[in-house]
Amino acid sequence: MGGGVDGERRGLTKKGYLLGLAVIFISSYSQYFIPGVNLIIGASWVYGISIAAISAVWGRSVLRRAFHGTIAAFKIGLASLGIFTVAGSIASLLIVAMLNGLDPTALTVLQKPLPVLDVPHETAWLMAGASILVVGPCEEYIFRGFVFGGLLSLFGVRHWLLLAFVSSILFAGIHLYYVIVYRVAALVPFVDVVAIGMALAVTYYLSRGNLLIPALIHGIYDAMGFVGVATRPEVGARLKGALILVSLLVAVLVIMGRRNGPWPRPLDRP
Repeated sequence: MGGGVDGERRGLTKKGYLLGLAVIFISSYSQYFIPGVNLIIGASWVYGISIAAISAVWGRSVLRRAFHGTIAAFKIGLASLGIFTVAGSIASLLIVAMLNGLDPTALTVLQKPLPVLDVPHETAWLMAGASILVVGPCEEYIFRGFVFGGLLSLFGVRHWLLLAFVSSILFAGIHLYYVIVYRVAALVPFVDVVAIGMALAVTYYLSRGNLLIPALIHGIYDAMGFVGVATRPEVGARLKGALILVSLLVAVLVIMGRRNGPWPRPLDRP
């Protein structure tokens, strides 16, 4: 572990970053090739190995600002969620129209439920809690803290929005099960994942490295899907819709407030 601390003092290297990425993707994809792996074991395997690798390479830097500017991060996070989910929905509709024009039958698979929500009714509440307490924090530590934060460390913040998009593509790429289930129609949920990734990355950047709020938003957003399984699908959909509506309202207030004061000072370096 001492080598990891020394590495952090010298700063993240491209070799260390690529090694971390390789560990994240290999550990994630490996669960699909191991028979009999359930959701809990698979998540423990993926998160455990990825977090251990990241912590050894760059852990202190990820956590250094994890609780910085929480109140500002909360407002930015909700505003970003509203803006990017609407943008993602528009992009998804365009993709649906394109696929419908090329091959309407390709869209029929979208009637299948999301694979991650295919859990027994009696365990859905447990999974909703796990989304908030485990999935959100773990994935934000990995993808916003290391994947996005690492890109900022290596390439600087001048093109931060492009780096946010790259990190969001990598975030979507970890969801291999979409391709397995939906094939070419996986483009539709992929766009939604990229949009959420962008919202969380923008929150991380503009709040100067806060991970608490992205983890909370991520966890709650995922949990609403499991609430729909535990109750009725329309309940989860209404909760998610209400969250997006509130987020859009916050976005309007944040943009209006921008006229009366300076924009939050963004992340200068991870």
